[in-house]
Amino acid sequence: MHTIEDLNNIYQFIFALPKLKYNKLYLYRNKRSISMPMATGKQFSSIEYLDIAHWYTFDELSALISHTPQLRHLHLTHVNQDDSIIETMLPINLDNLTHISMYTNNINFDEFEIFIENIYSNLKTLYVILLHQDITFLHAYKWEQLILRYLSQLKEFSLKYYEHKYLIYSEERNQFISSFWIERKLIFNVEINEYNILYLVCPYRKRWYEYKNSTAEYLKSTQLTIKYVFSGEPANGLFNYIKRILNIVQIYHLYIQQEIYIHRLMQIIQLLPDLITLKINSLILTFYRSLIDEKFPTTCSIEHASKIKKVYLENTQTIQEIYFLLYVECINGMTIELFLRNILNKINQDHHKELRLLCIYVSKADDNMIKTLKKMIDKEKLLLNYTIHHELDNIYLQWI
Repeated sequence: MHTIEDLNNIYQFIFALPKLKYNKLYLYRNKRSISMPMATGKQFSSIEYLDIAHWYTFDELSALISHTPQLRHLHLTHVNQDDSIIETMLPINLDNLTHISMYTNNINFDEFEIFIENIYSNLKTLYVILLHQDITFLHAYKWEQLILRYLSQLKEFSLKYYEHKYLIYSEERNQFISSFWIERKLIFNVEINEYNILYLVCPYRKRWYEYKNSTAEYLKSTQLTIKYVFSGEPANGLFNYIKRILNIVQIYHLYIQQEIYIHRLMQIIQLLPDLITLKINSLILTFYRSLIDEKFPTTCSIEHASKIKKVYLENTQTIQEIYFLLYVECINGMTIELFLRNILNKINQDHHKELRLLCIYVSKADDNMIKTLKKMIDKEKLLLNYTIHHELDNIYLQWI
């Protein structure tokens, strides 16, 4: 729906439907005000799921949801940028409300806090998506205080903060690793897209390199996901993104979702001295002088790379990429089957007659792992005449 002359009549009609449980009203570029009065007496609606996707002030929102005492889920999109009277928002009792999700590009943290303060509910789920507004949204302590004061029953929380305009961040780094966040199993991650940085506070989920959950893993759980590597063009924007991120948080895990040249990878590793794991979609080992930039050298990249303990290469094209992986001291046991399958498939495909032995270091290699690998090799007929065994944490695979 693109334009509506009178939103008041529309909402009055919606709220009058006696059996309506779900309603979404989407208006594109609509800036008309709503003058709905606060609900009184018998003006209540049966709506339990309300999705509002148009411009409104918080006063207007307060009046709208006063008509929905049975409301359970509230989804809000786009808050009016001229909402200068949020302080006058009236408190609303919504005892059944358990879920709020909000997307906005026109609100600061203080205004958001007033909104939460005036919604009296038993909120259990809160999802917030913000587009380059107030850097205060990345201050963990303010979130801690907000949740402890007004959201004592909160069970699920997610924050996405898209940053395009680089506001000054003057707080301490690594704020989202206090006991408050660890107890709630919430972690801080970052994504680099072509035009912005996305900061995320989200529930912890086990990753490819982990055997078990621990406090130590939470403390060093921050992952940087690079979704755009600026291939074939100057990468100053990418490198500046990374430097910006490092003002806010240390990065321990790197995931590059695109194909990347080895020199550009080393430029990135140069900027990330604390990396523990590295996951790459695919690697191009060809060297291009056009990728060299004196402003972003690679003099310390080898030293930083030596600290990386676990590597996951999703796609391999050449045997040289496998050699690159073998320089890494440890490959996670969780991916050893996939790793070995890729190697052997590539060897068989390219007929590398000279290669007859692989030695792979795997933490906690044991007899069960050897049995699993042997079963995979036999079932998929990856090799015929071969032997496989382990000596401590080294797995030896030899064939004729």
